[in-house]
Amino acid sequence: MTESKKTKQAGITRRSVIKGLSTAAGAGAVALAAPGIVRRVSAAGPIRIGVISPLSGDWTIVGKAHFTGFKMATDEINAKGGVLGRKFELIAGDYKSDSRLVVEQANRLIRQEKVDFVAGTMSSADRNAAAPVVTKTDKILLYPTFYEGQEKEYFPGVCNKNLFMFGPVPSQQVFPHLDYMIKTHGKKFFMLGSDYAWPRVTNQVTKPKLAAAGGEVVGEVYTPFNTPQYESVLRQIRASGANVIFYSLVGPDSITFRNLLQASGAHKDHVIWTVGDEEFLTTALGPDVSAGDYASFDYFMSIKHPNNKKFLDTYRAEAGPDAVLNTVAAGMYNAAHMAAMAIEKSGEVSTDALREGLKGLTFDGAPQGSVHMRADDHQLVLPSYLMRVRKGWTSAEDMFEQAHVVERAEPSPANCDLPL
Repeated sequence: MTESKKTKQAGITRRSVIKGLSTAAGAGAVALAAPGIVRRVSAAGPIRIGVISPLSGDWTIVGKAHFTGFKMATDEINAKGGVLGRKFELIAGDYKSDSRLVVEQANRLIRQEKVDFVAGTMSSADRNAAAPVVTKTDKILLYPTFYEGQEKEYFPGVCNKNLFMFGPVPSQQVFPHLDYMIKTHGKKFFMLGSDYAWPRVTNQVTKPKLAAAGGEVVGEVYTPFNTPQYESVLRQIRASGANVIFYSLVGPDSITFRNLLQASGAHKDHVIWTVGDEEFLTTALGPDVSAGDYASFDYFMSIKHPNNKKFLDTYRAEAGPDAVLNTVAAGMYNAAHMAAMAIEKSGEVSTDALREGLKGLTFDGAPQGSVHMRADDHQLVLPSYLMRVRKGWTSAEDMFEQAHVVERAEPSPANCDLPL
């Protein structure tokens, strides 16, 4: 299909976004320490941070936004003199969009490059690969991605005192908007997701909340990665009488299904609510396929918050005038600034100091609004935005319009032995 000029964004076309999306997934000024805090004399060298990002391979486009979000915050921190008189120095660990290489990169950064702490990984699988390494070496991992939540049976990937979570969990991303979706579009939900932990656990914890709100699940299907056709799924959706398709397919599978839904004519009979399709994937879908659908995250480029304009202006100075970013880039930005604040507050650079400094920390400069790190379970308290895709959108900034907002979405307590 010929691509129109209006669907080219961030120096990339819809085709290049599709090519750059993986079939794996997880699926917002530095505040200084209070006067009078005694700080130890700092070492002369930089504070070294290992950033584990997929800078090549299937995840390249999203991975570059992931890395740039952290780098942008680092540049802001260093422009103000760094932390304790020391600059942040980033050492990239490209795991080439392959979770199997995360362990290699985490070990290299910690054992060879001698980084002080680590930030990044993209999906839950990536995080779970890095977690045993940071646990064994006693380093902190700052994880930026929306994910399924913490269950102690999955330690050390979660419920881990060395991990801090900067992306939303279902109780933040989904629960605040259930009443709105039921009242606006109907109570019958068909759950469709890729067959791995994030969609399954998200749906598992959502179903009781949906029932309590008066909704019901009329179908539930999980499909393998790289499913070539969805005719049987479409038949099940049509037969179910669903009002809302609650949707967690990822990467190219999302594009395949959404195009087939549009071609079948069934799109007009159902509303899609996705918890995975952010700016990059919606760019790949295009306005004709995506218009009228809903997405919910803690951050969108189009949110109307005073912090967001500064964030976008700074990001584009770094990545280019038409650059696209997403919730994970915002998570990395917040992680860098909050790490700097934690070190400043603690007065030293060590795992214990960073861990204690992050607990209970509030960052008012986040692009999505003020955020707060809970001390007991290391989960960030975030705003939650439910957005509708605009008809005829032309760029990532006019792609979404606000439908429902919760300015402070308190996550359900992690199912861990607390405090961590």
